[in-house]
Amino acid sequence: MSGPNGFDYRTRKNGEVHIFHHGKLAKMLKDEDAQKFLAAIKDGDPQQIMDDAVGTQNSTGRVSGGPTGPGSHLHGNGAGHAPTQFRRKTG
Repeated sequence: MSGPNGFDYRTRKNGEVHIFHHGKLAKMLKDEDAQKFLAAIKDGDPQQIMDDAVGTQNSTGRVSGGPTGPGSHLHGNGAGHAPTQFRRKTG
């Protein structure tokens, strides 16, 4: 099969649409974007529409995007949490 595959989506009661690629969350749509997506799914190829909604994939098949650059990794850059110095109590 040529073209995009491995996509699935789920809707939530609050109107959000979660798009999954091979079982992993790839994109979350809210409000107007979610409504446009659901309308497009009715009329077109669902796999292609989900691929377009998610965006570009890199050569490893993983969805690109998200924060990049210094201090943007999962745990932040530590600026919000100053190091704590502990002293051994004597006596």
